[in-house]
Amino acid sequence: MTNHNVQKAEGKLGILVVGLGAVTSTFMTGVLMVRKGLAKPVGSLVEYDKIRVGTGCDKKYLSFREIVPIAELQDIVFGAWDVYPVDAYRSAMYAEVLKEKDIEPVKDELSNIVPMKAAFDKNFAKRLDGDNVMEGKTRWEMVEQLREDIRTFKQKNGCARIVVAWAASTEIYVPYNESVHGSLSALEAAMKADDKEHIAPSMCYAYAALSEGAPFIMGAPNTTVDIPAMWELAEKTKMPIAGKDFKTGQTLVKSALLGVKWMVFYEFIG
Repeated sequence: MTNHNVQKAEGKLGILVVGLGAVTSTFMTGVLMVRKGLAKPVGSLVEYDKIRVGTGCDKKYLSFREIVPIAELQDIVFGAWDVYPVDAYRSAMYAEVLKEKDIEPVKDELSNIVPMKAAFDKNFAKRLDGDNVMEGKTRWEMVEQLREDIRTFKQKNGCARIVVAWAASTEIYVPYNESVHGSLSALEAAMKADDKEHIAPSMCYAYAALSEGAPFIMGAPNTTVDIPAMWELAEKTKMPIAGKDFKTGQTLVKSALLGVKWMVFYEFIG
């Protein structure tokens, strides 16, 4: 078995989420409430649970932080992209997943989370019609802009590392195409050729994240990270990719106020 030297989770952790709707605003509100001591992290693997280590007389129960280096909630900085320019506070109030009394105590923090312009194509999410989008950009230009967004956010907020997660609407199904998705070079060529049929916006986010040294989590049943090209990029950059089912997003909604379901992944890779 290979021994891995996991680095300490030092510095700020930037969590950039694609989509600032019900899922994300609830998730953010929950984290902010917990770190202010206004809610307990019940249901959070990292903040509340323990793992049994050893057997027999050597058996003991340890918290995640006693096993792997995990950043504190105080070190988390949130950011987002969304087709609507509404900040996280207004988004949370509009979503009505949480009660107003749970949102108001962290109003100031949520109000400061204003979404960046989204890489968006209405053909992939026909029910959305926001105006906070990148206008007239090719797929490759979207990638370049997203990479710049990640770098700017990281520098502006003094983050040591970034994680990107998709919590936006499910895109239309994009069938696997060997000539486009079969290799990294093919994917890059298709992006530069502005192949709008085979390159979904979510693929631009995943490519940009991995290229900037940020793990990518897919919280919808998109085919984004289910293609050899993304596996090749993940291997090349040594960055994790994860996620698939929309239930990932549902889990976030249900557990956000009580804790942080995804923190194990976020911090373990730090």
